[in-house]
Amino acid sequence: MVRVKKGWNRKQAPRSLAQMANAVGSTVWKLAANVVLNLENENFETETQGQRIDVMEEIVCYLVHVCDRWIYPRVDDDQRNEFVSALVGDLARLLEDSRVDVQGEGEYKPDFIAKLNQRSSEYAGYGFDENEGASFAMRCKLGDRMQAGMGERDQRWIPDYIVGREAPEIEAALRRSLSGLVALENLRQDSFGSE
Repeated sequence: MVRVKKGWNRKQAPRSLAQMANAVGSTVWKLAANVVLNLENENFETETQGQRIDVMEEIVCYLVHVCDRWIYPRVDDDQRNEFVSALVGDLARLLEDSRVDVQGEGEYKPDFIAKLNQRSSEYAGYGFDENEGASFAMRCKLGDRMQAGMGERDQRWIPDYIVGREAPEIEAALRRSLSGLVALENLRQDSFGSE
């Protein structure tokens, strides 16, 4: 499993929600990249860089939804919107930069945001437990989405691999990171809405 940031060097320093979201976004990005690496190490077929980014995009959508479900009971609606918007903005920028590198210049953020909104609507119908993570059905939905983006040779096996191995591991790593990085007791009082 990839190493992810689980805390701040200066634990008591006040931070804005945007700073916390930025750190969590870095974790989400690392976890998504690690899933692609694990798939390739298990000899699943990814043929192009664009396909690898498609896989990462699906994982990012899933993990953003997990972040949203995790933070929902901890903050008010305005704070939740600020955190999720900052998280999505950072990840949209990273995904767009990656797509530009392999597919050329273009506006890729709107397509990512549309996909994220669609996936979040789909995942919202499934159960989520704060300690156990996503329900089996939600993980199956991720497996189905991943199946559609993989090479034909591996489509049959992808859902089982995602549900049984990758989804539980990335969720556990993300929860550890969220618990350490989203330190609401250190929330900067003067920063709400300023970043």
